[in-house]
Amino acid sequence: MNIAYCRRAGFSLAEQLVVVAIIGLLAVIAAPSFSDALHRRAASAASDQFVMAHGLARSTALRYGRVSELHIQPATARFWIAVDTSGAGQTALITHTRNVADGGLKMTSSRTLLCFDPHGLSSTTGSCEPGDATVVFTSADKVDTVRTTALGKVLR
Repeated sequence: MNIAYCRRAGFSLAEQLVVVAIIGLLAVIAAPSFSDALHRRAASAASDQFVMAHGLARSTALRYGRVSELHIQPATARFWIAVDTSGAGQTALITHTRNVADGGLKMTSSRTLLCFDPHGLSSTTGSCEPGDATVVFTSADKVDTVRTTALGKVLR
């Protein structure tokens, strides 16, 4: 057997250190853009959840034939839907409370209670506010805005 062919297969320590250094350099370069993408996605995901809750509130009013309420708490960045499904004056929570404050996300809103009548249209009965709301979700310097019209249409 020839001695020239008895070398061990593998990588030297120097080669491994070069690879680790290159991976570290790429991570340092990519981290800011990755962070920006996460913040942008957080604001977008929260606005998507709000749009879905708005649609669910309208369809719930149609389904039960009663006024449904979309509660908005900007101070705690939460929103939820409630409706009297029994007709006996007992309000039931239709969806669990959406808390979008995770990761430093902030929410502002021009309204705190949007209501929909049994026809799915915006209602101002009782303590309900007009349906033309502006809800803004902010994560770091990324902003996503949802506007609703008095007729209940969502504009993005």
